[in-house]
Amino acid sequence: MDFIFLIPSMVIIVISVFVVKIAAVALNLTGMDEKKAFFQAMSAFTGTGFTTRESELVMNDEIRRRIIIILMVLGNAGFITVITTLMLSFRKAGIAPVLGNIAIILAVIVVLIAVFSHKGITRRLTKRIQARLVKSSTFTKRPVEEILRLAEGYGVAEVTLNENCVDIGKALSESSFRQKDILIMAIERGTGVIPAPHASDRLMLNDALICYGKLENIDRIGKGKQKETTSE
Repeated sequence: MDFIFLIPSMVIIVISVFVVKIAAVALNLTGMDEKKAFFQAMSAFTGTGFTTRESELVMNDEIRRRIIIILMVLGNAGFITVITTLMLSFRKAGIAPVLGNIAIILAVIVVLIAVFSHKGITRRLTKRIQARLVKSSTFTKRPVEEILRLAEGYGVAEVTLNENCVDIGKALSESSFRQKDILIMAIERGTGVIPAPHASDRLMLNDALICYGKLENIDRIGKGKQKETTSE
Protein backbone atom coordinates (compact mmCIF):
# COMPACT_ATOMS: atom_id res chain seq x y z
CA MET A 1 0.00 0.00 0.00
CA ASP A 2 1.42 3.39 -1.01
CA PHE A 3 1.25 5.62 2.07
CA ILE A 4 3.04 8.57 0.52
CA PHE A 5 -0.23 9.94 -0.83
CA LEU A 6 -2.08 9.14 2.38
CA ILE A 7 0.03 11.33 4.68
CA PRO A 8 -1.03 14.72 3.19
CA SER A 9 -4.68 13.71 3.34
CA MET A 10 -4.36 12.63 6.98
CA VAL A 11 -2.64 15.89 7.92
CA ILE A 12 -5.31 17.94 6.13
CA ILE A 13 -8.14 16.07 7.86
CA VAL A 14 -6.62 16.59 11.31
CA ILE A 15 -5.98 20.27 10.61
CA SER A 16 -9.52 20.65 9.25
CA VAL A 17 -11.00 19.33 12.49
CA PHE A 18 -9.01 21.87 14.51
CA VAL A 19 -9.90 24.68 12.09
CA VAL A 20 -13.63 23.96 12.49
CA LYS A 21 -13.25 23.80 16.28
CA ILE A 22 -11.36 27.10 16.44
CA ALA A 23 -13.92 28.75 14.17
CA ALA A 24 -16.80 27.44 16.29
CA VAL A 25 -15.22 28.88 19.45
CA ALA A 26 -14.59 32.18 17.64
CA LEU A 27 -18.23 32.37 16.52
CA ASN A 28 -19.33 31.62 20.07
CA LEU A 29 -17.21 34.51 21.33
CA THR A 30 -19.16 36.85 19.03
CA GLY A 31 -22.32 36.00 20.97
CA MET A 32 -23.62 33.08 18.93
CA ASP A 33 -25.05 30.06 20.75
CA GLU A 34 -22.44 27.30 21.15
CA LYS A 35 -24.37 24.63 19.23
CA LYS A 36 -25.30 27.04 16.45
CA ALA A 37 -21.69 28.21 16.26
CA PHE A 38 -20.44 24.67 15.68
CA PHE A 39 -23.16 24.00 13.11
CA GLN A 40 -22.35 27.22 11.24
CA ALA A 41 -18.63 26.45 11.27
CA MET A 42 -19.15 22.91 10.01
CA SER A 43 -21.64 24.04 7.36
CA ALA A 44 -19.30 26.72 6.03
CA PHE A 45 -16.26 24.44 5.97
CA THR A 46 -18.08 21.63 4.16
CA GLY A 47 -20.00 23.97 1.86
CA THR A 48 -23.35 22.68 3.12
CA GLY A 49 -24.94 26.12 3.45
CA PHE A 50 -27.44 27.53 5.95
CA THR A 51 -31.08 28.42 6.17
CA THR A 52 -32.14 32.03 5.57
CA ARG A 53 -32.57 32.73 9.27
CA GLU A 54 -29.17 31.29 10.15
CA SER A 55 -27.44 33.19 7.37
CA GLU A 56 -28.80 36.43 8.85
CA LEU A 57 -26.96 35.67 12.10
CA VAL A 58 -23.74 35.68 10.09
CA MET A 59 -24.38 38.46 7.59
CA ASN A 60 -25.33 40.97 10.29
CA ASP A 61 -21.92 40.70 11.97
CA GLU A 62 -18.60 41.63 10.36
CA ILE A 63 -16.47 39.29 12.47
CA ARG A 64 -18.73 36.32 11.75
CA ARG A 65 -18.65 37.07 8.03
CA ARG A 66 -14.85 37.01 8.04
CA ILE A 67 -14.76 33.72 9.94
CA ILE A 68 -17.23 32.09 7.56
CA ILE A 69 -15.35 33.33 4.47
CA ILE A 70 -12.07 31.90 5.80
CA LEU A 71 -13.80 28.58 6.53
CA MET A 72 -15.25 28.40 3.02
CA VAL A 73 -11.85 29.03 1.41
CA LEU A 74 -10.01 26.54 3.64
CA GLY A 75 -12.76 23.95 3.26
CA ASN A 76 -12.64 24.06 -0.53
CA ALA A 77 -8.83 23.96 -0.56
CA GLY A 78 -8.75 20.99 1.80
CA PHE A 79 -11.38 19.06 -0.13
CA ILE A 80 -9.57 19.60 -3.44
CA THR A 81 -6.25 18.51 -1.91
CA VAL A 82 -7.67 15.29 -0.47
CA ILE A 83 -9.36 14.38 -3.76
CA THR A 84 -6.19 15.17 -5.70
CA THR A 85 -3.97 12.98 -3.51
CA LEU A 86 -6.43 10.10 -3.77
CA MET A 87 -6.56 10.44 -7.54
CA LEU A 88 -2.75 10.44 -7.72
CA SER A 89 -2.71 7.37 -5.53
CA PHE A 90 -5.14 5.68 -7.89
CA ARG A 91 -3.00 6.47 -10.94
CA LYS A 92 0.26 5.40 -9.33
CA ALA A 93 -0.77 2.30 -7.41
CA GLY A 94 -4.12 1.03 -8.69
CA ILE A 95 -7.54 0.64 -7.18
CA ALA A 96 -6.74 -1.74 -4.31
CA PRO A 97 -4.30 0.60 -2.50
CA VAL A 98 -6.72 3.49 -3.01
CA LEU A 99 -9.53 1.57 -1.33
CA GLY A 100 -7.15 0.74 1.51
CA ASN A 101 -6.20 4.40 1.86
CA ILE A 102 -9.86 5.42 1.91
CA ALA A 103 -10.54 2.87 4.64
CA ILE A 104 -7.70 4.25 6.74
CA ILE A 105 -8.93 7.82 6.23
CA LEU A 106 -12.44 6.83 7.32
CA ALA A 107 -11.00 5.10 10.39
CA VAL A 108 -9.07 8.25 11.29
CA ILE A 109 -12.23 10.34 10.89
CA VAL A 110 -14.10 7.99 13.22
CA VAL A 111 -11.31 8.28 15.81
CA LEU A 112 -11.31 12.08 15.55
CA ILE A 113 -15.09 12.18 16.01
CA ALA A 114 -14.77 9.99 19.10
CA VAL A 115 -11.99 12.16 20.55
CA PHE A 116 -13.80 15.45 19.93
CA SER A 117 -17.05 14.01 21.29
CA HIS A 118 -15.40 13.43 24.67
CA LYS A 119 -16.72 16.18 26.95
CA GLY A 120 -13.55 16.47 29.02
CA ILE A 121 -11.26 16.82 26.01
CA THR A 122 -13.64 19.21 24.28
CA ARG A 123 -13.97 21.38 27.39
CA ARG A 124 -10.19 21.68 27.88
CA LEU A 125 -9.59 22.36 24.20
CA THR A 126 -12.33 25.00 24.13
CA LYS A 127 -10.84 26.79 27.13
CA ARG A 128 -7.40 26.87 25.53
CA ILE A 129 -8.75 28.20 22.26
CA GLN A 130 -10.81 30.83 24.07
CA ALA A 131 -7.77 31.92 26.08
CA ARG A 132 -5.82 32.47 22.88
CA LEU A 133 -8.63 34.20 20.99
CA VAL A 134 -9.61 36.64 23.73
CA LYS A 135 -6.09 38.08 23.61
CA SER A 136 -6.90 39.30 20.12
CA SER A 137 -8.38 42.79 19.86
CA THR A 138 -11.07 41.30 17.63
CA PHE A 139 -12.69 39.51 20.55
CA THR A 140 -11.87 41.78 23.49
CA LYS A 141 -15.12 43.70 23.10
CA ARG A 142 -18.49 42.43 22.00
CA PRO A 143 -21.05 44.82 20.51
CA VAL A 144 -23.83 45.56 22.98
CA GLU A 145 -26.49 44.55 20.46
CA GLU A 146 -24.88 41.10 20.18
CA ILE A 147 -24.87 40.62 23.95
CA LEU A 148 -28.54 41.56 24.14
CA ARG A 149 -29.36 38.91 21.52
CA LEU A 150 -27.62 36.03 23.26
CA ALA A 151 -30.93 34.35 24.13
CA GLU A 152 -33.10 33.42 21.17
CA GLY A 153 -36.35 35.38 21.02
CA TYR A 154 -35.00 38.21 23.20
CA GLY A 155 -34.03 41.69 22.11
CA VAL A 156 -34.60 45.42 22.37
CA ALA A 157 -37.92 46.85 21.18
CA GLU A 158 -39.89 50.09 21.44
CA VAL A 159 -43.58 50.07 22.33
CA THR A 160 -46.01 52.96 22.72
CA LEU A 161 -48.66 52.62 25.40
CA ASN A 162 -52.18 53.02 24.01
CA GLU A 163 -55.55 53.26 25.75
CA ASN A 164 -55.88 49.46 25.87
CA CYS A 165 -52.81 49.00 28.05
CA VAL A 166 -53.76 48.24 31.67
CA ASP A 167 -50.39 49.48 32.93
CA ILE A 168 -51.22 53.16 32.39
CA GLY A 169 -51.04 54.97 35.71
CA LYS A 170 -49.10 52.17 37.40
CA ALA A 171 -45.58 52.38 38.78
CA LEU A 172 -43.00 50.25 37.01
CA SER A 173 -42.78 47.99 40.06
CA GLU A 174 -46.53 47.30 39.76
CA SER A 175 -46.65 46.88 35.98
CA SER A 176 -46.99 43.69 33.96
CA PHE A 177 -43.64 44.52 32.37
CA ARG A 178 -41.87 43.82 35.65
CA GLN A 179 -43.99 40.71 36.23
CA LYS A 180 -42.90 39.30 32.86
CA ASP A 181 -39.19 40.11 33.43
CA ILE A 182 -39.13 42.92 30.85
CA LEU A 183 -36.58 45.61 31.57
CA ILE A 184 -37.60 49.21 30.81
CA MET A 185 -34.39 50.88 29.70
CA ALA A 186 -35.84 54.33 28.96
CA ILE A 187 -39.16 56.17 28.67
CA GLU A 188 -39.77 58.74 25.95
CA ARG A 189 -42.49 61.13 27.09
CA GLY A 190 -43.35 64.01 24.81
CA THR A 191 -40.11 65.71 23.88
CA GLY A 192 -38.26 64.42 26.93
CA VAL A 193 -36.59 61.15 27.88
CA ILE A 194 -36.41 59.40 31.23
CA PRO A 195 -33.22 57.28 31.11
CA ALA A 196 -32.94 54.26 33.42
CA PRO A 197 -36.36 54.86 35.05
CA HIS A 198 -36.88 53.92 38.70
CA ALA A 199 -39.37 51.38 40.02
CA SER A 200 -41.51 54.23 41.37
CA ASP A 201 -41.86 56.01 38.00
CA ARG A 202 -45.41 55.78 36.63
CA LEU A 203 -46.43 54.93 33.10
CA MET A 204 -48.59 57.34 31.14
CA LEU A 205 -50.67 57.20 27.95
CA ASN A 206 -48.56 57.54 24.78
CA ASP A 207 -45.32 56.82 26.62
CA ALA A 208 -42.77 55.21 24.28
CA LEU A 209 -40.87 52.53 26.20
CA ILE A 210 -37.47 51.17 25.20
CA CYS A 211 -37.62 47.62 26.50
CA TYR A 212 -35.40 44.55 26.72
CA GLY A 213 -36.89 41.11 27.15
CA LYS A 214 -38.77 38.42 25.27
CA LEU A 215 -39.98 40.16 22.12
CA GLU A 216 -43.27 38.28 22.05
CA ASN A 217 -44.14 39.44 25.58
CA ILE A 218 -43.12 43.03 24.86
CA ASP A 219 -45.34 43.14 21.79
CA ARG A 220 -48.27 41.56 23.62
CA ILE A 221 -48.13 43.94 26.57
CA GLY A 222 -47.60 46.98 24.36
CA LYS A 223 -50.77 46.16 22.45
CA GLY A 224 -52.77 45.65 25.64
CA LYS A 225 -53.08 41.87 25.22
CA GLN A 226 -51.80 40.83 28.63
CA LYS A 227 -55.33 40.16 29.85
CA GLU A 228 -55.56 37.29 27.39
CA THR A 229 -52.43 35.60 28.71
CA THR A 230 -53.38 35.90 32.39
CA SER A 231 -56.80 34.35 31.78
CA GLU A 232 -55.36 31.20 30.17
